[in-house]
Amino acid sequence: MTTLFNLESYIDACQYTRIFQNSPEQSIPDSREKYKALLDKYSENRYLSAPIINNNRSSKLTINSSALNYLSVGNELTTGEQKHLFVISDTLDLMTLSNSNILGRGDGYLYSSAYHYWNHYTEIHQHQITKPLIFLDLDNFGISNLIPVRLTQTENSYYQIPILDTKNKILLDNIFDCQAIYKNICYAVSQSLLNQFPPLLTNVETVYHLSNYLQKINFLQLIQSCENQESVDLIIEIKRENQILYKQINLIISDISNIVFEQINFTDLQKIANQYSQYQFVLVSQYNFSKNINTHLPNFIILYQNNQQFPQIWREKNNLNFPLFAIYLDEIEFAVAIFDKIEWIKLSDEKDFISYEGKPTLLIGAIPSLNQDFVRITQGRSNANLPIRVNGKDYCINGVPQDYKIQIENYQGSDETLVKIQFNLQPGSFPELKVRDLKDNYKIKTSFINRQQTDNSTQKYYSHILPEQITANRQQRSLDQIQRLERRSGFQELINNLTEIASGLNKITSQNFQKNNYHVLNTSIKRFKSKIHQQPDLLQFIDISSNELVVNKLIANLNQGNLSRLVDIVYNTLISNQPLNNQKKDLLVDTIILIGKLYQFSEYILSDRLFSQLQLQLNNADKVRYRNLYNEYWQCLARIAINEELQGKYFSLFDSQYSLQKSQYLWGYGRILLWYYNFNSFSSCLNYQEHFMKIINYLLTKQYRTFSDGYKQNAFLSLIYLLTFRAHNSDFCGKNSREFILAKQVVEHFQHDKIILNTISRKKSLNQYFQEMIEGTSTAEEIANLLQG
Repeated sequence: MTTLFNLESYIDACQYTRIFQNSPEQSIPDSREKYKALLDKYSENRYLSAPIINNNRSSKLTINSSALNYLSVGNELTTGEQKHLFVISDTLDLMTLSNSNILGRGDGYLYSSAYHYWNHYTEIHQHQITKPLIFLDLDNFGISNLIPVRLTQTENSYYQIPILDTKNKILLDNIFDCQAIYKNICYAVSQSLLNQFPPLLTNVETVYHLSNYLQKINFLQLIQSCENQESVDLIIEIKRENQILYKQINLIISDISNIVFEQINFTDLQKIANQYSQYQFVLVSQYNFSKNINTHLPNFIILYQNNQQFPQIWREKNNLNFPLFAIYLDEIEFAVAIFDKIEWIKLSDEKDFISYEGKPTLLIGAIPSLNQDFVRITQGRSNANLPIRVNGKDYCINGVPQDYKIQIENYQGSDETLVKIQFNLQPGSFPELKVRDLKDNYKIKTSFINRQQTDNSTQKYYSHILPEQITANRQQRSLDQIQRLERRSGFQELINNLTEIASGLNKITSQNFQKNNYHVLNTSIKRFKSKIHQQPDLLQFIDISSNELVVNKLIANLNQGNLSRLVDIVYNTLISNQPLNNQKKDLLVDTIILIGKLYQFSEYILSDRLFSQLQLQLNNADKVRYRNLYNEYWQCLARIAINEELQGKYFSLFDSQYSLQKSQYLWGYGRILLWYYNFNSFSSCLNYQEHFMKIINYLLTKQYRTFSDGYKQNAFLSLIYLLTFRAHNSDFCGKNSREFILAKQVVEHFQHDKIILNTISRKKSLNQYFQEMIEGTSTAEEIANLLQG
């Protein structure tokens, strides 16, 4: 017997969290990996269903003489040799599948689109299918790209078999955050239900608790089981003053439909179908309980949850042994050195090779130029590291390119070793990449390791930070921050805080405005600000073009909350120059700090408005002598100057600001260069030579002790980062140039000063770093330190 687990189903993950986690407050898995961990822990447990719907239950106390009906995790299929069958993402490549703990060797897998195709086979083929299908599943963990499915006929099946066309993957511009959609619907429904109890509606904890409860019981699936009914009696869980109460409530199904239609952006879904009209789109979702959904998505086939037939198909598949899917094989290549030249060896020479589920395939790495299917590891070496590519791109784990390490165990060092790289593949079962010794003398151990850099015994020295070093640093820090965000246990609280802020903004702009609304909004802003204000800031360095789910989720919530109104508060307040009480000053300062500490995410709240009439805003900010507002505003502008247009507006103020020691202008100037500026764009928005000379000349105008420590730190950092333009202009600050001569004078002028910035080094001064860079004696280690500024 086989048990089916749908690893793509966020809805299942929510339900199993309620059943097996000890505390109702424990968070729902927000990724496929965390959901798999939950299944690993509880897949053998059985449980009893909870009394949630009350329509068909007796109103009298009765004795149930029948045996308790225990349920199992997953869906039990009546036949099958494999213990587990996992539904996995269409986009999960075979290399990752073989190198992860997603599957055990005895487990099977089925791609998500293939599963939905078979689960609704009859329903789908009631339509006239003339195009390849694309399944859009709103119940999963998130959608970033889509895989078309072509249909073909095989000899041993009268069914049409789906082929996943991974060669024509569709990358979506707008990521669908399915988790956020579900949470927002549950939150809106919880507010609707609590409208019957006004005192509870104002309690944020009560609303969130009920919303979380609705997520975990999948009440939409329960509605589907009450087909043709206008309402359903639902038992809900209410938290009040740390007590859990239960209440029966009547749920009007039409009201739920209206909430669903308000929360899902059907327009974007229809746009995708229109854009890719060569495909037939199919919507899979628990939201399909309403027949009116067809009016919103006329170009879609709408599948309904009550028409599922996968168990039947599974029985027939096991009897007739036809494939459940086919897929284009990934192109897997390894780099080897042949006569001192790098050559890529492929595991399959056949282009567009299609492999059918259940059919064994053996792929062997071959070197075309030598017409051989093995790799030599030369005498005296016990290992080899081979760079690896999949589908023409570096194979990466957590964004880091990988080498395939071949380790010969107990090597004697007396002869060369001939090894063969082979990929044992039987789609639907565990894929295995392995290496064997052709002479069977040694046991071979393999692993993936981070890409090895070429060794160079000669110490390299630098006269500037290379643009590619800055780019690589940004990418790595973005990756580190995203992983930090993923590990953060309170991430959902962060999302909840954004919802609170949106609610507070609604109250400020409503007709029923009360003075206390400012306090409520600012409390929410302070709460969010306290969570992201860290070292480094929680959202700092994150590349918003990343497809990681936590990034998409934040973007979705910023958009849905219409948080551009935060920018309106700052802009309107500073432009009007009206007298402010301390409460409004607090709101202004905290809002400015919050906007800045969104960093790249500020793109989703229209940050460019803060650069409009900028000099007027700055002048008025300077007049508000409260909580260092003026410099907080400068720092905010630097943090949100994420594109060339905004950077140009910031740099245009250089002449009026670079010599003001009370201003944080130079702080932002240097950070923009480090965090955002594209040194390969040759942008005209920055006159780097003129700016370099003006900072240098100003540093020579005073005795070094008269400069503030902050100004000296920011000035030297800006000079160091400006030297990066040496990469494209060899004359810039070249020996005997005016820039070089004055830079040497600045070094001498500050030779008895020790300008320390702890994020760079607690021992070595910035002026010393600058001197070594000017002279071209900086090392890679020192460059790495400077990238932490």
